[in-house]
Amino acid sequence: MLEYLRAQLDKLRERRAALRAELDGVISGARSASRDLTDDERARLAAGTEELRKLNGDEDSLNSQIREAEETEHREQVAAGARAESGQVGERRTGGAVVTSEPQVYGNGSGNSYFHDLAKAQLRADSDAAARLQRHAAELRVELPARERRREERAQREMDGMGTAERWHEEQRSRVFEKRVNPNRTDGQGGYFVPPLWLIDQYIDLPRFGRPIANAVRNMALPGGTDSVNLPKVATGTSTAAQTADGAPVTSTDMTDTSVSASVYTVAGQQDASMQLLDQSPAPGFDEIIFADLLADLAVRQDVYVINGSGSSGQPTGILNVSSPNAITYTDASPTLPQMYVPWVQSVSQIFTNRKRPATATFALPKIWYWATAGLDTTGRPLIQPSQEAPFNPMALQTGEIAEGPVGKLTVGTPVILDGNIPENLGAGTDETRIITLRTSDLYLWEGAIQTRVLTEVLSGTLQVRFQVYRYAAFMGNRLPKAISIVSGTGMIPTAGY
Repeated sequence: MLEYLRAQLDKLRERRAALRAELDGVISGARSASRDLTDDERARLAAGTEELRKLNGDEDSLNSQIREAEETEHREQVAAGARAESGQVGERRTGGAVVTSEPQVYGNGSGNSYFHDLAKAQLRADSDAAARLQRHAAELRVELPARERRREERAQREMDGMGTAERWHEEQRSRVFEKRVNPNRTDGQGGYFVPPLWLIDQYIDLPRFGRPIANAVRNMALPGGTDSVNLPKVATGTSTAAQTADGAPVTSTDMTDTSVSASVYTVAGQQDASMQLLDQSPAPGFDEIIFADLLADLAVRQDVYVINGSGSSGQPTGILNVSSPNAITYTDASPTLPQMYVPWVQSVSQIFTNRKRPATATFALPKIWYWATAGLDTTGRPLIQPSQEAPFNPMALQTGEIAEGPVGKLTVGTPVILDGNIPENLGAGTDETRIITLRTSDLYLWEGAIQTRVLTEVLSGTLQVRFQVYRYAAFMGNRLPKAISIVSGTGMIPTAGY
């Protein structure tokens, strides 16, 4: 039956294709001759169009018969497959009649409930319910692909019989293809099934500067068992001179001494966290994140104290608060690099003049250096140029190094290192920064090992844990004050935008 219907459908489609080709030939002949249709041609087109409508109606009827035959054949296949999977073989007979089709296990009128059978099979080990579930699974393996295939074939057949304009309108009105409000990632419309992905091991730490100046001075291990480090210092030295004559007195100047002291101070920090947070957080554990952040701030705080420690409230005396350094003032309401370059070089010169040894580095706020690199001469050339070039009369060179190393070098030979911890709230208007030039080997920093502690008892009543880090240190910036030069003044107000 099904084969016969499909053969009739193929013949009908062949007739329709031939008729369309014939009608297209009538129109093409008139167009190629650049003329209107004759009366006979118009009559043929009208008759052909009417015949096409009839063929389309016949095709719809055949398609309906084919679908019914396919449904019958499909149900027979499903029933046979279900019986085979459940161990039933041969024909099923009722009252001597052969049963070639049967309703689905959980179809309308079957009297079976899928969820009831599921509960009975799981909770009571009901063998009959389990057998029905198995037959249902076998039916779905055949039924679902067949349904999708029939839907696509039906839609395609309906589309084939439409013209371009008709097809567009039908698609817009959703008459052929199934349309629905599709689930999406909006919460409540499917979004709860798309959870966010948290890359805990790639967490973003808090941006902090490092400790360039603290690393640049002379670093030593802090001795144990003391609360201060003391160094003797020659206050006035001996003298020599030419002997005025044989047997004349030899010049003699008595040496005097003094001492320099650096108190041991403590840098410490702590963080309390609930035990639930520690137990339930995935790797890396939240304790690791806490300790990493505490250690990062410990490094910054040490640099801040070396630069600007107050000398009181447990802080060391920082470089900017050392008595009698080389002080250079740059006063300028509209600073420019050529004008700033003079006091910058003076800071280098005065160390050599007063300390009697050369400076080893000059430190600046990043804002100051990058403002300086934007300075141009009268021809538009940068005044600070990359070192690989052969510039004409530059004021400084960029080395290309980054991070905490030198970013450039003054043409007098002193490397420039950037330190974001240099304050920019100094001066009368609390808006100045400083340029610091040092003979770094003359400044001493002693540091003990970093200690960590985890304390549970102190917060046990609230099921919390306390994490602590601390370190002992001593800084001696006043060992030789003339090894320090500081450029200050209104010309050291950072320019906006940097």
